[in-house]
Amino acid sequence: MRRFALAFLVVPLVASACGGSRKSASTISADPATAVKDAAAKTVQAGSEHLAIAARVVARGQTITFKGSGDFDTKRHLGSLAGDFSAGGLNGSLEEVSSGTDAYVKSDLLSALVPGGKTWVKLDLAKTAKARGLNITSFLSQDPTQALTQLQSLANVTKAATQPVAGKTTHYRAAIDLSKLGGAASTGTGRYDVWIGDDGYVHQVSTIVTTAGTTSTVTTDLSAFGESVSVAVPKPGDTYVAPNGTIPGLGG
Repeated sequence: MRRFALAFLVVPLVASACGGSRKSASTISADPATAVKDAAAKTVQAGSEHLAIAARVVARGQTITFKGSGDFDTKRHLGSLAGDFSAGGLNGSLEEVSSGTDAYVKSDLLSALVPGGKTWVKLDLAKTAKARGLNITSFLSQDPTQALTQLQSLANVTKAATQPVAGKTTHYRAAIDLSKLGGAASTGTGRYDVWIGDDGYVHQVSTIVTTAGTTSTVTTDLSAFGESVSVAVPKPGDTYVAPNGTIPGLGG
């Protein structure tokens, strides 16, 4: 179970959504696809956001859950996330710092596997995705900008009749075209549920992806747009650089 849990912890935790706290009124297009595209573009322009994320991964009869929060500067592609996870009988904490295409991961489950007394593991997100045969970062990333960009290209968007979240919002739904991700992910299915507020910002996104026997569900809310974000990138002396995007004990 420990190896299974770690295998999923090293995959970038998805921040595949965004939300807004600004109160200004906005005109939302009557066309669902245009409404989602405009809201995603407007949210990107805010430049920063606070997020709260709840994730669940089910694979090979095992379940991993994660719940946490963090702050991201989408202009500098810099952010941090901290929370708690559960994997069968294993429970622990997880911290992650995102800087460009690099992710720094710290967890009590990793401490015994990282050499030289290091406390952080540095991963190259592109290498990690490639090693798993998945172009994950094309639609899911620690940096919300990636997800917002994906939302701007959605087609066949429909308006869904459900209760609103976070105040006055409109619910939209669209399929994820996994064939654009490449690798094994192209054989699965995916769906976006997007809630847009009357202020024109995206308030919540839920992403469900099933591929190669694994189902990942991630729901993310964001707020505090445009506020200053301070993130401390781990020092080289505290960091173990994972070769080929892997961690000791997990194929590294």
